[in-house]
Amino acid sequence: MSEDRIERFIESLEIVTARMLEMTVANNQLAASQTPEMRELFGAWVKCMTDELLRYGNEGALDVRGIAEKIGLSPNTVISLLVYLSRRGDIEITSVTAEKGQGKNSDICDCLRG
Repeated sequence: MSEDRIERFIESLEIVTARMLEMTVANNQLAASQTPEMRELFGAWVKCMTDELLRYGNEGALDVRGIAEKIGLSPNTVISLLVYLSRRGDIEITSVTAEKGQGKNSDICDCLRG
């Protein structure tokens, strides 16, 4: 490996590390500043979103991508909320259909891709 490539690789590692540290600090600051009002607002948002999911039906097949598009969430968030509803006992997930993915982790910010 050339010296130039090694330097670029090290530089990219430094950028990724800095961004990871920045996100960790931001998450810790947000978690530490949780107030009852913030928890209540987040709870209200979760209730609003799960009520909306239940409106699309709690029996039969659900089009995760279609629902996500209609209510302005990512498919991953819709799935997380469905799992939440299942854990609460509001729905029972009895079937899952999967398709080949796009080959990238959608939870990772594009700014960290190189």
